[in-house]
Amino acid sequence: MSQTLRCAIIEDEPLAQELLEKYVRRVSFLNLAGTFDDAIAAFTELPALAPHIIFLDINMPEMTGIEFLKALPVPHPVVIMTTANPNHALDGFELGVADYLLKPITFDRFLKAIGRVRERFPAMAEVSEKPVPQAASSMAIPPQESPVIESGFAYFKTDKRLEQVLFSDIEYVEALGDYLRIFLSDRNIVTHLTVKKLLEILPAGLFVRIHRSHIVQLQHIRSMEGNMLRLSSGKELLIGPNYRDEVRSLMKKWLANS
Repeated sequence: MSQTLRCAIIEDEPLAQELLEKYVRRVSFLNLAGTFDDAIAAFTELPALAPHIIFLDINMPEMTGIEFLKALPVPHPVVIMTTANPNHALDGFELGVADYLLKPITFDRFLKAIGRVRERFPAMAEVSEKPVPQAASSMAIPPQESPVIESGFAYFKTDKRLEQVLFSDIEYVEALGDYLRIFLSDRNIVTHLTVKKLLEILPAGLFVRIHRSHIVQLQHIRSMEGNMLRLSSGKELLIGPNYRDEVRSLMKKWLANS
């Protein structure tokens, strides 16, 4: 049974384009649906190709990768951005990209990005068996993907209004009974939501539950000593007994001197 993910490459540099095509062909479960050196042409032709994954260059004439991504209808395919400038990565993550590849792109780094993306398609056989639709709606990602996750933000109900929260701005979350207090870089908000529901919304791999009352964004963990975490704001949080093995295992994945 075929188990493939269709890929589209949008890249105006011939060498980078050729390299990505080569990498895609080397991975058995990837299928190259199309390659474009023009973002505007790609925007027009992508719906008919119905890719699951888009490799999107940031620096392109006429329409940049960021502008292209902002114009894509939501939900849209999983996006992996490519760039020669690491400073652009934050822009991409705020728009919900799955990963970014820094040029020159190595094959091992390409495989790591694909591995992360593949985890978003647990039913690859079901995805590959579906006919490719020809309407504009074919740019939608598979049904199991949440548009909220792909957007890079969500709206939360507070006391009197809806507030947009970028996932990248969340330092940690504290459970308060049936409410959550979300601590952001510039403020905190309280919303009526369960921890379980929030974990379904947040991008997998970027956040970790460290206690029955706390969820933390990995990039804000500055140190771990014993069963305590110190965050970028200076806040210290206790790792609950039921979560210690998971947190330590996750931290080891990023350990430089293992």
